[in-house]
Amino acid sequence: MEQFTSEWQAWHDERLAALATPFGMLSITGLHWLQQGENTWEGAPGRFDLDGDTITFRIGAGHSAGPTRAALEAAAQQETQTDSAVELGSTADGASWIRLPRDGALTWLVSDHTAYEAIDRDGRIGIRVHDSKSALLAHFVDIPAFPVTEAAVVSGRFEPYPQPRVRRIATALPGLEMDRTTVGTVTFALGGRTHTLTAAGSPETGLVLDFHDTTNGDTTPSWRTLSVGLPAADGSVTLDFNRTVIYPFAFHPWATCPAPVEENILRLPVRAGEKTPTRTLTEEGLTHPVGVVALSDAFDGPEVFRWIEESGAQLFGHRVRRGTQMPGPASASAFIVYGMRDAQDHADAATEAAVREFADDALAVGTPLVGVGSSGAQIVFEAARHLQRTTHGVDGGQAAPEAAGTGAGASGAAAAGSGDSAAADDDPGLRILQESPLPVVVSADFAHDRLLRGSVTICPDSALGFVDIEGLAAQVGDDTPTRSRVWNDLIDRFTRLVVTSG
Repeated sequence: MEQFTSEWQAWHDERLAALATPFGMLSITGLHWLQQGENTWEGAPGRFDLDGDTITFRIGAGHSAGPTRAALEAAAQQETQTDSAVELGSTADGASWIRLPRDGALTWLVSDHTAYEAIDRDGRIGIRVHDSKSALLAHFVDIPAFPVTEAAVVSGRFEPYPQPRVRRIATALPGLEMDRTTVGTVTFALGGRTHTLTAAGSPETGLVLDFHDTTNGDTTPSWRTLSVGLPAADGSVTLDFNRTVIYPFAFHPWATCPAPVEENILRLPVRAGEKTPTRTLTEEGLTHPVGVVALSDAFDGPEVFRWIEESGAQLFGHRVRRGTQMPGPASASAFIVYGMRDAQDHADAATEAAVREFADDALAVGTPLVGVGSSGAQIVFEAARHLQRTTHGVDGGQAAPEAAGTGAGASGAAAAGSGDSAAADDDPGLRILQESPLPVVVSADFAHDRLLRGSVTICPDSALGFVDIEGLAAQVGDDTPTRSRVWNDLIDRFTRLVVTSG
């Protein structure tokens, strides 16, 4: 299993590297469909004129632009091959032009840190903009994925069609359809049932399965795709659903990815492969995801999470159980670690230890954390105090010796959980953690914000802020059952910090 996992990790790393190239799919920031005649837009380096199926670029005053490496290679190929798919040239007055084959594309021109890709989609011609300094690319770290399991690898059989069949399909771009060549079917067993999917691609170069399953819209995008590889001579294939990937449309709205043919629906959850990305780009800009790592389900306090979403942040939940894969420590703008230790469904000690390790990693890479509830606050407290000790040489001050706690190096918060009143008397933070029915702690990013300083007590040896919700409610006269005034003030500032910090 260890070798199996390491092989998947190597594949996953290659996948991330391919996505993160300067003018790759994650650098796309816009798509402009061209009308016959002259076309330009704000920020364009010139004019893109469309005459029939030919695009001519005329550079604007004060701009510079030239061919990309891909365009130069295509031009060289054109000189040596009479059947070159892309045609390139220049007009008498020096303007560059390009003519694409049906459904073709070429990253054509580059100006400063922006590249312009010419695309043809079902005869519709456009320019897609790639920015090597795009916010999405700059913040890209990882794609979340289900835990790797050998049970997700199954055998199948490919049955080729006598002749390839062209199917009319939808795409990720509303209103755009395209032709998709299908070459046969793949039949396999998964989840105790037999399934058959229609395959695209080619038996000579590799089969491709686009499919829906019941995780779509929950933990995965509307559809995903799996490259199967070459079938053997007898038609046998191996389907490793751990390597199911998401299409670029999951990251931004300017992708034209093919949708599955209508029969490619798996009526079961395929909990393998890539999940919906946490950080995406919309026409309004980069999203600001806030991850919620939940150690328990019960939450009798105010509707904090709904209020956070209404304030402009995008929440994604992560309920942890034994064996659950933790989210990447930099996969969100901030994380909320929540848990009530007395809840019947609370995570076990091993899972709590994994969350503590995650909190250590998140703070180490500078991701802000908020801990809510008896166990959630304790974990964030321990992680912050550990970071302060290791990076600044703080000896822990009043903290109790490290104890079993969560099984991951529990520190002074263990005293709070065990009722060590002496330590709590000397440390106001520990006292709040011990006495509050719903303790809330915030990492230094939030604790030291000028507008929040009046709402938190700073723990000197962790740079952590303890929020006393009940104390604040009494201070401001908030007698609402959910302490909504206090929460709304904190959430408003929390959201502003998340959005402005990126």
